[in-house]
Amino acid sequence: MVGLLVRGAIPGLRRVHAQVPVYAKAWDEANALALAATGPLWVALGDSTAQGIGAPSPDQGYVGQVHRVLEERTGQAWRVLNLSKSGGRMADVLAGQLPRLEALEQTPALVTCAVGANDIVRRTPLAQAEREMREIMARLPAGSVIGNLPQGLGPTRISALNHLIESEAVGAGLRVANVYAHTGPPWEGKFAEDRFHPGVLGYAHWAAAFTEALDLDPR
Repeated sequence: MVGLLVRGAIPGLRRVHAQVPVYAKAWDEANALALAATGPLWVALGDSTAQGIGAPSPDQGYVGQVHRVLEERTGQAWRVLNLSKSGGRMADVLAGQLPRLEALEQTPALVTCAVGANDIVRRTPLAQAEREMREIMARLPAGSVIGNLPQGLGPTRISALNHLIESEAVGAGLRVANVYAHTGPPWEGKFAEDRFHPGVLGYAHWAAAFTEALDLDPR
């Protein structure tokens, strides 16, 4: 049965994987426009979920969905600088994404970060993962929103990392987007064709976690 499920997912996996360079290019182009524009700036850090991989277009991932809510509720034209990377682990946020954030000449009005799923899947040693998560939280600007890890992966390791995030975020001056509470069964309709990344409905649940952390009513 497992073998049949894996074989059945392969065509979808290929289609979703093909989105990676396309979505990265789209965000690079959008980032250039955002930096040249005016208005409050949101910097998004993380992995393929911030890229929107699995959704039909980059702006239908959770970043795009939250962006629309931000503009609707605040009446402002928010700019999004998406520094995330498909396949990114916490080490990638530390080595590449945070330095780019820290080098910005403009001060962001909002910074969000959701990362760690790839560390679970690729089995980064737990002690290393906890150390890197603490460093990420220490380097994020005060008031940033950090997402905890979703349901559906290794429960023991997720529990350890989520406990760390939830117990130490306030002391680090951060808000927590409770992605874990907004994900989980029933799974029907929530996943993309690869049966791993969220689809539009799945990303709506991610977006709800972030809008809740930002005290926005997503309606």
